[in-house]
Amino acid sequence: MKHLSRTAAALPAVVLISLLVGCGDDTPNNPPEPSAPPPSAAPTAPPPPSPSLPGQASCQRIGLGTLNSNCPRGGPNFQVQMEQAIDQVLRQKPQIFENHPLGYKVLSPGQLFVGVIENLDRMGLCATFDGEEIQVKSSNDLNDQFHIITSNFILRRGESMYRATCFPASFPTPAPPLNPTPNCRLAPSRSLTCTRELPSKYILDVDRAIVAVSREHPEVFDFSRTQTGTDWYKIVDNDRYFSLMVEKMTSFGYCSIYDGEELAVKGENGFNEQFDIYAGDGFVRRGEGSYRSTCYPATF
Repeated sequence: MKHLSRTAAALPAVVLISLLVGCGDDTPNNPPEPSAPPPSAAPTAPPPPSPSLPGQASCQRIGLGTLNSNCPRGGPNFQVQMEQAIDQVLRQKPQIFENHPLGYKVLSPGQLFVGVIENLDRMGLCATFDGEEIQVKSSNDLNDQFHIITSNFILRRGESMYRATCFPASFPTPAPPLNPTPNCRLAPSRSLTCTRELPSKYILDVDRAIVAVSREHPEVFDFSRTQTGTDWYKIVDNDRYFSLMVEKMTSFGYCSIYDGEELAVKGENGFNEQFDIYAGDGFVRRGEGSYRSTCYPATF
């Protein structure tokens, strides 16, 4: 299961002030020695932006759950609230649904999960997505598990989406820290889910970056070797290629990382896109085939 949690601590500052008073005889007191000026305070770096995670106010208030839970299938405790949260997403984001003979087909599962979690949070319920089911709790006594999309991306409604109730609540459990991305103005984030959603929003800029890198750093490529019928050239320095692509996307105003397999790009924390810009045979991969998935929220 994937779980989300945040903790925070603040240290109080204590200021001590001492006042020294001297007494003298009838002779005038000598003027005090001038004290050395206090050292100038070192410039304080601005605090890093707070992590960007959806619908966490209620989870922070309720606190962590446990992995040592018993999860039988009894009856749902939060069915009504789950239905209301889904209805709200249907009104808030009608563009992510498509009419289907079996109901609504979900075109963007990530936006659905994020929307449901945020709507439940506004109701005072802690919720998250564990990679398969949405978990909901109002305290750490118990939580319900809901599976709200079928394998064919059809939206589930009614009691069929209820799966189990866990005693005590099974989430969230401590998550690894979110590290800021170098040269990124946005807070770190963690995605709930990633799916392929066409058309890609960033693909034109990724392609523009590839062209710019190839022109500015020809030493990274072997232009005598291209794929048949294309200008997709051979890469001779893989590490340099990926680092230059991150730098170029950053210069375009995006936040970007190479995660060891794909180029991740975000312009906001609501989502990011993943690109596989390196073909298995060592050539540059460009065009629609380079786009792999969209993650909600952003995955870094």
